[in-house]
Parts: sequence; structure tokens; C-alpha cells
Amino acid sequence: MSATELQELYDRYAPGMYRRAFALLQREADAWDAVQEACIRLLQSAAEFRREARPMTFIYRVTTNVCLNMLRSRALRDVAPEADGPEGTVDALASTECRDFLVKLARELDERGLTVATLYYLDGLSQEEIAQVLGLSRKTIVREVQRISVLARALGEPRGVRGGAG
Repeated sequence: MSATELQELYDRYAPGMYRRAFALLQREADAWDAVQEACIRLLQSAAEFRREARPMTFIYRVTTNVCLNMLRSRALRDVAPEADGPEGTVDALASTECRDFLVKLARELDERGLTVATLYYLDGLSQEEIAQVLGLSRKTIVREVQRISVLARALGEPRGVRGGAG
């Protein structure tokens, strides 16, 4: 792949990757770091890309995983996220509460489980949509969501944190 082709791909997908990273990390600098790390991983794992999947699906999954790893590291350091966005709004509070809850889950789940939890709780995707995004069967996602839900209840799932429909 030429430098021009790489630049075109970056120009096309980086804004969406940044939006995803910022939604999870809530820090501008961390979001750009995540985009850069995701780009590196995408280049390193280009051979793993299944041609039947849409490129954005693969990019979204890699970006999400990079962000979740960053949240995991942040949780281990016990650093509270900075409030870069609007404070005091119900949406901001619910989003913050959801991210904090995902950090708790990050200590207990493997990478796939945490990705499913993020898509379910933070993004509100349905089990069918999660199956499509991850390229897994709906039956697999149903089992994964059930397992995560049991763990979530045990960890004290906040009231404002809800997943997608069926």
C-alpha cells in the first residue's frame, strides 16, 4: 500500500474513529492517541480483515478494543476521567456512569466480552446488531449478553445503564 493510499484511508476513517474513541475515553488527547494506536493495529492486522465484512465494521471493532484497553489501564491507575464535556446534564451523567461501569466490567471480562458489553450498554445496540458488527452468530451473542448480565448484576449495575433491545 502506498503512502497516498494510506493517507486516503486515514482521511476517510479517522474522523469516525475519533468520535468513537472520544465517546469512550472522554479526553481529546486520549482519543487521538487511540486513533493512532488503532491505525497501527489496523496496519499490522490487515491480513485478518474478512473481506465479507465492511471495512468500517473492522475499524470500529479495533478502535473500540484499543479504547477499552486504555480504559482498563486507566482503571488500574485509578485515575478519574477529566470532564472535558458538558457537566451536569442527564446524558453526560448517564454516559459517565456507563463508562465507569464498563471499567468495572473490564476487570472481569475478556476482550470479546468487554466489546459485547460496550456495544450493548454504551451504544445500546440490539443483540442482532452486535452479532452483525462482530461477525458472530446471534446465538453466541445471546449467550454472551446473558453471561455479562449476570456479572453486571453482581457488580451492582447502575439503574441508568441499559443495553439494546433483544
